[in-house]
Amino acid sequence: MAQDGYDINPTQMTATSDVAMPQDPEAESSVLSAMMISQDVLQECLIELEPDDFFIPSNRKIYLAMREMFDRNMAVDTISLADFLKSQGELERVGGRPYLLDLGNNSLALVGWRRHVEMLRRDSTLRRMISAAAQITALAYDAPEDTKDVVDKAEKMLLDVTNRDVRSSYQPIGSIMSDLFDQLSDMCENQTAELGVKTGFPTIDSKLLGLRPGQMIVIGARPGVGKTSFALNLAVNAAFNGASVAFFSLEMSKIEIAQRLLSAQSGVGLQEIRSAHIQNDQWPELIRGTDGLSGLDIMIDDTPGTTVTEIRAKARRMLHGKKLGLVVVDYLQLLSPPAGMRRADSRATEVSEMSRGIKIMAKDLECPVIALSQLSRRVTERTGKRPELSDLRESGAIEQDADIVMFIYRDDYYNQDTENHNLAECIVAKNRHGELATVPLQWLPEFTTFSSVDWKHQEP
Repeated sequence: MAQDGYDINPTQMTATSDVAMPQDPEAESSVLSAMMISQDVLQECLIELEPDDFFIPSNRKIYLAMREMFDRNMAVDTISLADFLKSQGELERVGGRPYLLDLGNNSLALVGWRRHVEMLRRDSTLRRMISAAAQITALAYDAPEDTKDVVDKAEKMLLDVTNRDVRSSYQPIGSIMSDLFDQLSDMCENQTAELGVKTGFPTIDSKLLGLRPGQMIVIGARPGVGKTSFALNLAVNAAFNGASVAFFSLEMSKIEIAQRLLSAQSGVGLQEIRSAHIQNDQWPELIRGTDGLSGLDIMIDDTPGTTVTEIRAKARRMLHGKKLGLVVVDYLQLLSPPAGMRRADSRATEVSEMSRGIKIMAKDLECPVIALSQLSRRVTERTGKRPELSDLRESGAIEQDADIVMFIYRDDYYNQDTENHNLAECIVAKNRHGELATVPLQWLPEFTTFSSVDWKHQEP
């Protein structure tokens, strides 16, 4: 493909030689005419259109010439444009002066130029889809070793075709400040309003202002402290507040996850549910809990040994078209590196790559991603057992990539003689856009769940 789109590129390829690509030469000429006649239309079209929106090579060259002239603060009219194209050796290749004169004399083009711009973009999108289909076919014929990676690339190609409007998402500062003022007004009127996905723990929400799109949130704890239970709390609370949740469990099965959720929701002990020792008076609570959970938009995947690439592909399908999404990965160290990226001699390098992959996934999916992480044994060897950022197991990249790092700490996990039985702390050890904090929580072991604690009764 030649630079700046002067030659035929993949968006002009056709699947078969006897089928024409989507195009409308008359609409292309009309748009160019409107750009030559009106400076305002010229500026609008330079924002709305790309060179590849013009299928006819000569029209694309004229568009590029007009864009370059505008960038150089040169007047764009028939005579000036002809002179510029002549200096570039392109005048005769675009149809010469007669074609440019015809364009400049088409004053009716100003009437329907907006509709014609939409037609150009529509046809360009269709051509991009055909091109993406051709590239996907080529990928499949290459007989790749890692088909999961191919599926992810194929899905991204198709989504990129439809995500073109993202490039026009700029706003002037005045408009941004107006939106901010309206947002502040709404939040003042509704004190429960938060930004992003709600965790369901008011104090944590007040510190984080919710979980935001593109954020990577790491929850760390030693085995058995309750990080999975806390993540399930967040998932259910987020779903109750309108979010769609994709939960990837690499350690527990779907049934085990469902048992924990039902216990927490119904108030029936987890051991009773697991052993099926259900009393008659507990069945109504189980039915109530089941009905409540069944109405939530939570999807659980328990595929073992999965990769970040596979999770990203699955989550993209699960959350496509959803207004508010959340992805939970339990847990990071159980992820498998993609094929061709395995380095058995450097587990830290593997974890670093997977950590960065999760951060990229959060940006790509435009939703918060919670990744659970094991802590190293060093925390058990210190006098003070409260976790620190350096305790994140196997890689400093986790700390670097994460926007938020929260640790779950329970004193009774390390000290059976403690006075603080069944009390826990959520330690916000990193918060890229806010303050750090330690939030007390109540641990309910029979239901393997956490609940909020009133600060007024717990603060020294």
